[in-house]
Amino acid sequence: MKPSFALNLTEEGVTLLHRTARGWLDVGHTTFSNPDLPAALDYLRSTALGLAPKGVTTKLVIPNSQILYLDVEVTGSDHAEKRQQIEAALVGRTPYDVSDLVYDWSEKSGSTLHVAVVAKETLAEAEAFATEHRFNPISFAAIPD
Repeated sequence: MKPSFALNLTEEGVTLLHRTARGWLDVGHTTFSNPDLPAALDYLRSTALGLAPKGVTTKLVIPNSQILYLDVEVTGSDHAEKRQQIEAALVGRTPYDVSDLVYDWSEKSGSTLHVAVVAKETLAEAEAFATEHRFNPISFAAIPD
C-alpha cells in the first residue's frame, strides 16, 4: 500500500507532502516551536483530508541526523551472512545495542553494502507523534544526501 502523504520530519519541524502524478507536492509546514503546534498539525491534517477525503495515510520521513549511513564490506553472499556481518560492523558504532537498531541495505558495488541504521526508539517516537496527530503512519523512509 502506497501512502498518499508523507510527513517529512526535521529537527525544526514537519512538512506534509502529497503524492501526485507529478511527484511529491508540499502541502504545508509547521515548526516544533509553534506555540499552537497541535492546531497547526490539525490544520495540516484537515488540508490532507480535503485532498484525500477517503482517508489519510502517511509515510514518515526520518531526519538524516537520526540515521547512521555507512558502507560495510561483506564476504558472504546470502542474506543471513550479510546480516551477521552488518551487525558485527554496528557494534560500538552507536550508543545503542545492536538489538535496539533497525537497518536496511542496498548493494553499492561488488562486496560493498550501503547501510542505513536507525534506533527503534527513534522510529517509535516518530510513529507515536504521527499517530497522536492522526496522520495514520504506515511506513518509514529517508532521503539520504
